[in-house]
Amino acid sequence: MAWEFRRKVRYYETDRMGVVHHSNYLRFLEDARMEWMDENVMPYSEMERRGIIVPAVSAEGKFLSFLRFGDEMVIAVKLIRYTGVQLQFSYEVRDLRTGTICYTGETGHYFAADGDYHPISLKRKFPDIHQRLLQWIEP
Repeated sequence: MAWEFRRKVRYYETDRMGVVHHSNYLRFLEDARMEWMDENVMPYSEMERRGIIVPAVSAEGKFLSFLRFGDEMVIAVKLIRYTGVQLQFSYEVRDLRTGTICYTGETGHYFAADGDYHPISLKRKFPDIHQRLLQWIEP
């Protein structure tokens, strides 16, 4: 199931052509993903307090249209793969006013122990978090 995150484009996120610079889309995805985690799983700060980090291992996307300063965007976030150790999200960034899809993408991550980056199994070490994530997996 999709979860939505909304925010406006800030001036500093645009380039000389007046559109969002391509490098900012990964930041938008991260903002949306962190809010998704905070609202649906647990605050990321709590995960770090428990010794868990979630490094990114892959990112890909397609630019389909433009966003400009002041446009309000909505980012649909879906958890499309979760193994207990790895997870993958898909995203759709739309202009809220027009409904135009501006960007689609996916990111891959894994759960690791803070400080050593070795993968950990949430299913074994943190079953409470594991159960929360299972509720959001997309078929």
